[in-house]
Amino acid sequence: MSKEKTGNSRETNVEVVVGIFVALIFMALAVFTIVVSGAQLFNNKSFKIEVVLPDAMGLRRNDPVIAKGTTVGTVSEVYYSPEGVHVIAELVAPVQFYENYTVTVVTTSILGGRQLVIKEGDSDRAPVEDMMSLKGIKPSDMMEDATIAIQKIRDFLETDTLSNLQATAGDLSEISGRLNRGEGTLGRLLSSDDEMYTNLNATVSNFRSITDRLEAGEGTLGRLLSSDDEMYTNLNATVSNLRGITDRLEAGEGTLGRLLSSDDEMYTNLNATVSNLRAITDRLEAGEGTLGKLLSSDSHMYDNIDGAVTDARELLDDVREANTLSTFTSILFSGF
Repeated sequence: MSKEKTGNSRETNVEVVVGIFVALIFMALAVFTIVVSGAQLFNNKSFKIEVVLPDAMGLRRNDPVIAKGTTVGTVSEVYYSPEGVHVIAELVAPVQFYENYTVTVVTTSILGGRQLVIKEGDSDRAPVEDMMSLKGIKPSDMMEDATIAIQKIRDFLETDTLSNLQATAGDLSEISGRLNRGEGTLGRLLSSDDEMYTNLNATVSNFRSITDRLEAGEGTLGRLLSSDDEMYTNLNATVSNLRGITDRLEAGEGTLGRLLSSDDEMYTNLNATVSNLRAITDRLEAGEGTLGKLLSSDSHMYDNIDGAVTDARELLDDVREANTLSTFTSILFSGF
């Protein structure tokens, strides 16, 4: 009898231990579920907000609400309406919204996690009083953006741009080949041949020699740049003399000054002289006067003068012959 009681007691103890173990497992599962879901069992104080989004992008209940990088609540309800998707969230801490706030849905991973991200705005702006009529912005869908980007790349590759890029790559390859072979000025600069380097070095050396001469005050330019003020003094004196000349011209002194002055006496005289010269040339052109007749196309006077010159020449010849005969006769008869 005692053995039967002992066996029943052991069975009862085993059942109690198994029951306690199962209960602990259920309690652990309940705590894990509560932690994962973010439910608040012992904090009854919550703050509700309602946001209308143009697209929820798969946001679901119990998804976290993030503000300033920390979880401030969870999504309690999501439903559709003609004006957008309404999202009701319960916050465990009060969040103050300002005029330039933003609320949107952000992807947490490629596998599809979502969270409602709140940016309160700047505190120097006016605060928002109605927390149940917040407006959200359209979320950025990573997969949609990637699809659009791939489509744009595909459209880009389907145009002539790819062939142009290939042609450009070929040109660049040709240019690099020419540079590698030392062709052209740049190629020669990059090549192992130091002829251009030697010439460039010689040019730099000559330029340095020129600058050294300028620094030493050699040559006209060097003297102009040197600290010796002799040439500066001479140049200053020349400029001063030129200024004196221009002042005299401005004052109307001298012939050139009178020509440049506002006094028109010399201009009048010169104009009268030019007029007289023009009258004389007109008379010469008209054949008036002896000189005019000599310059005119009428050959009458020319013929008369030519005849007179011819007669005078014949007369001189006769006189010369008569003098020659007289001289010969005198010599001939002087001996008798």
